[in-house]
Amino acid sequence: MSNRRVLVVGTTADYIDIINRRFPQRAIFITDVNERTKATEPPPSSEDELLCNLSQPEQVAAALRRHLSRWRMKLSGIACFDCESMPTTAFIAHSFGLSYPSTEAVAQCRDKYVCKQIWRQAGLPCPDVELVHNASNAINFLHKINGPSVLKPLTGSGSELILLCSTEEECVVAFNTLQSRLARHSNLRMYAPYVFDGRKIDPRLVFVVEEFVQGDEYSCDFAVDGDHVEIIRIARKILDQKQTFGTTLAYLLPSPLPKGLGENIFRNQLHTAAKSLGLDRAVCMLDFVVRNNQAFMIELAPRPGGDCLPPLLLNSCGMDILGRTLDFAEGQPFIPGTSLQYRPLAGVRLFATYHGEIERIDASALLKDRRVVELHLTRGPGHRVILPPEDYESRLLGHVIFEPIEPEGIENECIEIASKLKLTMKRQLCTTVSPS
Repeated sequence: MSNRRVLVVGTTADYIDIINRRFPQRAIFITDVNERTKATEPPPSSEDELLCNLSQPEQVAAALRRHLSRWRMKLSGIACFDCESMPTTAFIAHSFGLSYPSTEAVAQCRDKYVCKQIWRQAGLPCPDVELVHNASNAINFLHKINGPSVLKPLTGSGSELILLCSTEEECVVAFNTLQSRLARHSNLRMYAPYVFDGRKIDPRLVFVVEEFVQGDEYSCDFAVDGDHVEIIRIARKILDQKQTFGTTLAYLLPSPLPKGLGENIFRNQLHTAAKSLGLDRAVCMLDFVVRNNQAFMIELAPRPGGDCLPPLLLNSCGMDILGRTLDFAEGQPFIPGTSLQYRPLAGVRLFATYHGEIERIDASALLKDRRVVELHLTRGPGHRVILPPEDYESRLLGHVIFEPIEPEGIENECIEIASKLKLTMKRQLCTTVSPS
């Protein structure tokens, strides 16, 4: 039995459970104490998981050395699947001589102002952007670009606190919302202060405003390894018009690039985008919007896309992105996926639309639907739903993967599929609730 393991830093309990079951004794996990406390999934053995406060990288590294010595293990690589754990991952990788993006590269990727400044200097298409210290900054930017803008946290992930502004009043409301919500946000690591270029930056005090780029939205996974770029998958997004701005309802696979945006041009853009941020070898996720045959880059992270994308990719073409990421962490090249045969599928995210405590979840209509390939619910009776902007996570109940009948009507089909999940909320918690 080999004592060499890939170190997986952070990540959620469901990912840990999947990796531990699919690849037994392949990885060792450093898990945040708070994540394990709230988890419903079974934990790995004490040999395979180390519980730590991940906001203290030096202490984590010291605890890891003791753990490896106790169990006589050696690390064969290091991987990370969530944004808030990447700084700690970079610190540990440097401490143990493992291949992973540097702390500076991670900071440049996570800082939504810095990354776009770097891209614009490299001549790459991305939104115009400025820092926001007060509401006046956001208002001035709105007048400068003479069009809608998006106010968002400097660091963060997903659609959390992404606010569209078209008027001065909306800029003021958006700034006040960010200021109040981030001041008491429970995810301390996601919005933790950091030092960049000799300056201490606090994402709870300074935000970013950027030009709103309208067009078809996409998500892409790719691997950069020196001068080689391997496009892993491209998924088109369908936005949920009933949820807060920027919320993705569904992902579609496969999704070829739009006509006019050549693959070679896009591949070169990915290479330049990654290299300019200091990424020489990494599996990356990119969100982008296609406008006028250009891919305007919104966000890049040195990790594969999460949420329902890994199971969607697995069901569509058989690629296990979690396993491939472990392979890549051990120094293996990312195996090209050009010969893969894709089955057209859609991954639909299932949301609650009311505040309150769930009394019953009825998924029987989904289970009977012949189009459904996979149904995964992460919540159950007793779960308390708190809607944005107070909370962005508790509304997400899971996902369903299905095979569309008519690609031309895919948006309506996704909405119809999502509507088949029926919720019953406890009455005493719903008396004053209105739809989101």
